[in-house]
Amino acid sequence: MQPLGRGQRLIRGLREALGLLTPTPLASGDMRMVSLAIGWIVPIGLATGIVWAALFRVSWRLYGETANMRVLPALVIVLVECLLTGPFLALGLARTMHLLTSASPHRSQTHDEEPLSPVGSLALVLAILAQWVLLVSVPNATPWYPSQTDWRHPFVWLYPAPIYRPLVLAPIWGRWAILLAASIGRAAPQADRRTVALSESISPSTLLGHLVLPMGLTSLYCSRDQNLLTGVIIGLIVFATTYVVSIAIARRGGGQTRHSLFATAQVAQLTFLMLYRAFWPLIHS
Repeated sequence: MQPLGRGQRLIRGLREALGLLTPTPLASGDMRMVSLAIGWIVPIGLATGIVWAALFRVSWRLYGETANMRVLPALVIVLVECLLTGPFLALGLARTMHLLTSASPHRSQTHDEEPLSPVGSLALVLAILAQWVLLVSVPNATPWYPSQTDWRHPFVWLYPAPIYRPLVLAPIWGRWAILLAASIGRAAPQADRRTVALSESISPSTLLGHLVLPMGLTSLYCSRDQNLLTGVIIGLIVFATTYVVSIAIARRGGGQTRHSLFATAQVAQLTFLMLYRAFWPLIHS
């Protein structure tokens, strides 16, 4: 096998990342190429967040708001997430809850075509409903940007309006959580080959290296002049919550599968949105 050039490696890595995040046939069957996907997963989260923010802005202009709440724009984001940019996250959470609450949580006994249990169905509905409510509840605050004396002032061009910032950040945390879950424990014996290869390719240094983008942007967007640690605190709580959930899933289910990776991503995404709303007074007061 001839060594790939830089451009070929980038394209192959993107294809492999899409193969990990969706059941797309674009990915190759060579499991040695899965390691090339790691560098694309978090940037795909960033691209997803930009798409969310752009669609929210367009739908806000089209549909307006009701009682100072962006009901329909938030619904558009949820529909896009469920149908295009992240449907497997919610389904992964539902399938994982279906499995882990069963009498015998062995992954080999659960198949995708098996109907969801009431617990799995409830998890699916609650995940979608929670995301919509959290997006609707984000206030439309007066835009703030770092002052000229703030070290972040040169990066002011990176700041969208406050209402769009959680839309950009949530998918980044969700996709990074996939890397975190893959690095914890081991892949389940019944996991697909691509999930096994991803789990074997991630080291602690690689995981922390890819944490720079979500943690850095969260610090930029969520820390005011008087509250410089707010963004860091939010990021650390998301990290801790995702870590604990990943360990619990791996211990109960006998390892990680593609569904458990997606379930962890959905938990991280919702956790960030809940924290952003809870810390709103500190972020924007």
